[in-house]
Amino acid sequence: MKTKVSILPTNMHMNGPGHPESPKRLSTLEALFHKLAREGRIQLSDTAGDTPEDGLDCVFRIYQETHSREYITSLLFREVPTGTVVRLDPDTGFSEGSRKAIIACAKAVETLLQHRKTAGGIHFLAQRPPGHHALRDRSMGFCLVNHAGALVRNILQMDLDARLAVLDFDVHHGNGTEATLRDLNRCLFISTHQYPFYPGTGSGKDNRIDSDGGGILDLPLPEGTDDDDYRHVLREKILPRLEAFRPTDMILSAGFDGHRDDPLGGWLLTEEIFMEIGQSLPPLGCRFIASVLEGGYNSRALSRSVEAYLTGIG
Repeated sequence: MKTKVSILPTNMHMNGPGHPESPKRLSTLEALFHKLAREGRIQLSDTAGDTPEDGLDCVFRIYQETHSREYITSLLFREVPTGTVVRLDPDTGFSEGSRKAIIACAKAVETLLQHRKTAGGIHFLAQRPPGHHALRDRSMGFCLVNHAGALVRNILQMDLDARLAVLDFDVHHGNGTEATLRDLNRCLFISTHQYPFYPGTGSGKDNRIDSDGGGILDLPLPEGTDDDDYRHVLREKILPRLEAFRPTDMILSAGFDGHRDDPLGGWLLTEEIFMEIGQSLPPLGCRFIASVLEGGYNSRALSRSVEAYLTGIG
């Protein structure tokens, strides 16, 4: 089964000059995806397309359980002068195009939910900005809204038999996703991340196993973690927990900033381990697998890592 890749029109979002979360990230991946599609290795899906005003309703509908209405309203109706960037926190910018990017993400998530309902399959959402740090009432760490959290909450609401597993393999802890999923049943959240490191959460003290096998599994790993270190954690801790939980659906916060060439992380991973992560997913037998792009700030390393990951999934 070929992975269906959606390239979202979200490069109108700007963080300001010199910011690592830049439009180049998505432009580089777009070139990769068109190459892979020509080679018959992936299938390109329709993007979110236009972003008309009625898309505002879609944003509230998709993110209403993940973020407060007040926070979503503050983003959608924020006035930003053309050509300027407003700082929402020291790391996160908001530009004139950020509102359209949020609408595009909401519409793409809604489309993914429809795919999940009708056909399942394997999907990769290529968007920016990332989302796994976004909290209920505020932006954080380059992130405006939490796409992975929204996918999980919507699926659990629409399907009372669903069992959702989230694997966040970004070099930074997915604190926003963990916060929005913490109290849910039928849900397992797993995060591997450099620790201690930004955002300072994910020590493992909140780990728990629920009666249904769900819960939280934070796996803090030190600076200098390499492929062999990660491979051990994947085989000895992540996969056994997933196999015991038996998820019907998997959501991946796919961050590639653990690559040894990435400027923001301190891990030493290569493309090989991202391929192995991808290879580990289909044997779990999930009817729906959706990967959402998170970090990765060296364009060449990001492109190579995403290609390896998609090759692994098959």
